[in-house]
Amino acid sequence: MVLVPTARVGLNCTQTGTGPALCLIAGFRQSGAAWPEAFVSRLAERHRVIVFDNRGTGLSEKPTHGYGLHEQAADVAALLSALDIPRSHVLGFSMGGGIAQELAIRFPDRVGRLILFGTFCGGIWSHSAPWSVLRRLFMVDGLSFEDAAREAWAVTYSPAYLAANAIAVERQMHRELMHPTPTFVARRQRQALWTFDTYFSLPRIAAATLVATGGDDVLVRPGNSALLATRIPGARLEILADLGHRAIWEAPEEIAGLITDFLAGPAVPRALPHARRADHPPRAQRAEIGPATPG
Repeated sequence: MVLVPTARVGLNCTQTGTGPALCLIAGFRQSGAAWPEAFVSRLAERHRVIVFDNRGTGLSEKPTHGYGLHEQAADVAALLSALDIPRSHVLGFSMGGGIAQELAIRFPDRVGRLILFGTFCGGIWSHSAPWSVLRRLFMVDGLSFEDAAREAWAVTYSPAYLAANAIAVERQMHRELMHPTPTFVARRQRQALWTFDTYFSLPRIAAATLVATGGDDVLVRPGNSALLATRIPGARLEILADLGHRAIWEAPEEIAGLITDFLAGPAVPRALPHARRADHPPRAQRAEIGPATPG
């Protein structure tokens, strides 16, 4: 990876593959190292994949300010300019999905197609997850980085995946913690998540949009993706059954296939073996829209 000196902040970045640009925006406390290798490799078969560390994470610069999601969207636009990429497809996961929304709203000419994965619109329209869930993500002061990560596993992975893949989850954690996100950055990200709200701006998104989420996500419940899909004109919704918040990590190649097919231009993304179509809402989607919270 290379530190790219943008007009706003130095961002550590790598590019893989050839084809139309696809920029990946990671979630809460994550750096670009978090993305599954199999996922990035599959995407890179058809795309120039841009993986970077959000400000304050990984090997990017770590200023004390500028962590609002709209500010981080401006970071992404500045990175694309520094890389001489006028327009890119954009995929945002969890908190990164909030950044991606702000990018599509504030810099519409920079976004080709948009994928919002496991994310929410913020504000009063997306209710917070229960405290029993949130505390595993946010009440980790005093814990080691490893113990804090393990505390979050129960609300970020599906129970079945976690039970069957303990070694893979542990390895993934160590990859992500090679350059751990400082506590002061995590606190600023958390503050940014609490103030984030795009509900009234979502109809301004002009990019063709795929909204996807794990059907067993207890951190950002599927109803929040349903809400995004109803607010963004023409958006398509995929509820991926039996997968958790980290659905991309649980089924990386399948989800990469879903994304590349969507970016190639079909009117309706193809269904995965895990998927339930948006025109036949699952039980989780018919329930009260709620708890939407960050990761």
